[in-house]
Amino acid sequence: MKLFTPDKYVKSYQDVDLEGLKRLGIKLIICDVDNTLVAHDEKKPNQKVHQFKNKVVEEGFEFCLISNNVSERVSVFANELDVKYYANAKKPSLFTYHKISKDYHLNANQIAGIGDQLLTDILGGNRANIYTILTHPLYTKDLIWTKINRSLENLVFKRLMRKGILKKGEFNE
Repeated sequence: MKLFTPDKYVKSYQDVDLEGLKRLGIKLIICDVDNTLVAHDEKKPNQKVHQFKNKVVEEGFEFCLISNNVSERVSVFANELDVKYYANAKKPSLFTYHKISKDYHLNANQIAGIGDQLLTDILGGNRANIYTILTHPLYTKDLIWTKINRSLENLVFKRLMRKGILKKGEFNE
């Protein structure tokens, strides 16, 4: 169950403790897009996302996007934010996490990942040994594959709760 357990569980990406990440030696924040920053059908980042990205950069972090979605979708979003992106990431596969680490010349312990899904974002990040932050999904409207993942994710949440590790909706901000 350790691979499904985030280092932090927050209600929103806006609740991420940037000072705490600095103290941990984090240099790069990688962030999922769909249902973490915006709904999957929002093509461009909203003002809150722009403000978050600007705050992250002002605090001295590098910032990039990671998504299992297609390049056409992620590139438009990333270009609006003027950040690098990694689309078709195939999370929880390690390939993209290793590529990011190599591209930024950072060790895994210098990277934090933010995402809304245990089975992709957290599992992938934990397998890559990065600091993982789970957010509550912004919206309940999901694509069909995400709906399937959410069903499986609910089973994982139940198991984590029975073990006293993590309870859905109880954030440790």
